[in-house]
Amino acid sequence: MPEVIELPENNLFNVFNILLLENKHRLVKQLKECYEPNVHGHKTWASSFLLMDYFQTHRVIKSTSQVLELGCGWGAASIYCAKNGAKEVTGLDIDENVFPYLKTQAALNGVDVKCKTKSYDKLTAKQLDHYNLIMGGDICFWDELAQMLEKMIRRALKSGVKRIVLADPGRSPFLELAERCTEFAKASLTEWYVCDPDYYEGFILDIKPKKTKS
Repeated sequence: MPEVIELPENNLFNVFNILLLENKHRLVKQLKECYEPNVHGHKTWASSFLLMDYFQTHRVIKSTSQVLELGCGWGAASIYCAKNGAKEVTGLDIDENVFPYLKTQAALNGVDVKCKTKSYDKLTAKQLDHYNLIMGGDICFWDELAQMLEKMIRRALKSGVKRIVLADPGRSPFLELAERCTEFAKASLTEWYVCDPDYYEGFILDIKPKKTKS
């Protein structure tokens, strides 16, 4: 039987042993008075829960993990990684107004997540080289985003990134990206679902460099 965890106050929810804020939480209401996200960063998206479940199932996060979350928004997946022992976690988003929400949720969970304001297509090979795990959820919903992600993935793998894991409900740009990734990387596309905090289903794209012939 799962452990019953008593929440410290209303309008919080516990998922994979991290606490997250509901939109009607008093802190979210206060933050919205000063910081209004304007690039889809107005809530925690369901693909974050798919990532958490996939990471937990496959024990992806290790003490050596240096993690970068693309399009992090409120940073739920980043917080999960930090809470589960990652060496370093950075949330990257083009909208700096999401970071107060991320920082508030990170503090609620007693973890530290670095913040970086940047579009992922602007990440240089040197910047990507700092990480061994890159992740992202719900970030591939337009054709141009798929093209940007493909270029970034190619650059990241060439710079030494060991693993890239992306989650999505299954939009056509994401599925097309998955198909293209098989041409230059070891890429697997897996249907995935999660029942906590609600039932969500989608796909996980797990990308690793192709092994070079010796």
